[in-house]
Amino acid sequence: MPSKKWPACLLALIIFLFPICCWGKVSINVPLGHWSYSAIDKLTGLGLIRSAIYSTKPFTRLEMAHLIKEAEATLDETAREGNEDLKRNHIIQGILARLEKEFSADLRELEGNSGITSYIKPVEDIYLRYLHSDKDFSFENDKGQKYSEGSNWRIGFSTHGMLFNHLALYVNPEYRYSKDQFGGDSNDITVLEGYAKAEWSNIEVEVGRDSMWWGPGRHGSLILTDNAKPFDLIKISNPKPILLPWVFKHLGLLKVVGFWSQLEHNRYVPEAEFMGLRVNLKPFPFLEVGASRTVLLGGKGSRAAKGTTDLSASEWLKILSGKNIGGRLDTDQIAGFDFVLHLPFVDRFFRMAKSIDLWGELYGEDEAASLPSRNGYVVGLRVGDIFLAGKTDLVIEQANNVITNHPAYWYNHHVYKSGYTYYDRIMGHEMDTDARDLFVGLEHYINPQIILGLSYDYQKRGAQDPNPEERDRYDASLTWYQSDDFFIKGGYRYESIDNMDNVEGKDRNNHVLWISLNYSL
Repeated sequence: MPSKKWPACLLALIIFLFPICCWGKVSINVPLGHWSYSAIDKLTGLGLIRSAIYSTKPFTRLEMAHLIKEAEATLDETAREGNEDLKRNHIIQGILARLEKEFSADLRELEGNSGITSYIKPVEDIYLRYLHSDKDFSFENDKGQKYSEGSNWRIGFSTHGMLFNHLALYVNPEYRYSKDQFGGDSNDITVLEGYAKAEWSNIEVEVGRDSMWWGPGRHGSLILTDNAKPFDLIKISNPKPILLPWVFKHLGLLKVVGFWSQLEHNRYVPEAEFMGLRVNLKPFPFLEVGASRTVLLGGKGSRAAKGTTDLSASEWLKILSGKNIGGRLDTDQIAGFDFVLHLPFVDRFFRMAKSIDLWGELYGEDEAASLPSRNGYVVGLRVGDIFLAGKTDLVIEQANNVITNHPAYWYNHHVYKSGYTYYDRIMGHEMDTDARDLFVGLEHYINPQIILGLSYDYQKRGAQDPNPEERDRYDASLTWYQSDDFFIKGGYRYESIDNMDNVEGKDRNNHVLWISLNYSL
């Protein structure tokens, strides 16, 4: 757990947010990977949600409840205007029923009908997962989990409590068991995520273990994802997006997040400090923009940069100015900008889809004239409700961090030689360095209870190496909501790797089968 003093920038964040605070209650986070994110995304694509700031996750449960209320209100409004089609849509009704069941307590709090300010919920969101693979493997964006060849079991649940509406606790313990084809087995009990939160006037301080996703990328984002193990961190944010006062209200909804963490001991520079700041704005319902910066500094070792508690105000200004600095101020930073453009109701002009989302990320691993340079990018397209039946959505996304004549530039550093990693996993886009990625995904509602997912992902890693590694992944999944609080999800992945680890002729194929049972109390 974090043990050092809070960095100066996080304290500055509290001061910045204080004058513009508004009403709020503490609320635990919705874990990344939870089914409700895709449900909210579906409703947004159908034009029922306009206020979501989707590029900064996780959401809190109250934030999720607010979006559900917005979808319900929009649905009622369209019905009053004479458009009954959405109101009668069985898929929309099925999604809303599941969301209302899952977030019933949070919806009551929004309406002021909860009547409870202190409670504990010992067991909720119970899950059992089984995975079988031909080889050792890891899924991308899976919180750094590693699976053994053969059989793997995961059994877990979450628990949370609240005290006087302003203090909360969340814990997700998990039991892990693996057995390979030779009969060897391993057992482990871990806390996958767990934290305490304190909230006051829409300023939230979180201390514990949690994951974050910064950026609009659906398959991956360049600066921060849940590809690595959840961080032990201190995080400060305004969980409920706000409007700034005076003329600044024209900037739209604002969400700010800052964090500080300490990375693991077993790396080239042990216990390096990792911190970041993200600002998200939504000036119009159809446009969302964001800017982020992460900094790797400090740690143990003669070549490590100064830590947060050793820096003066002038040294902080030098580091955050974006200029390259050597010596004891030599830090590893990634910074840049991103956007999402949401085009609803395109069916009025193009009778093949309901909405189109376009997004992009441009982030730099270096700087020039105090701006990010040596840039990588992510660009994506989501076509919502293809064929206007409320059933099918398509996502296409491309990522690239190849810097010509500078191989392996991204996610590496001459001081922090373990790279932009946490427990050997990239903290940004899982494609790694000097890489290109193309992802195509299709989600299709066979009926309100059964969802089919199909995807293809192509990667070229070490693109400028004489023997670039090439990966092809094919995924298929099926989700069955047996009731509003119980669902089964299973899937299959085939992965083909040529020149693995950039070694010529080192090829590997892998088959993965998995199934998950999930029950919400």
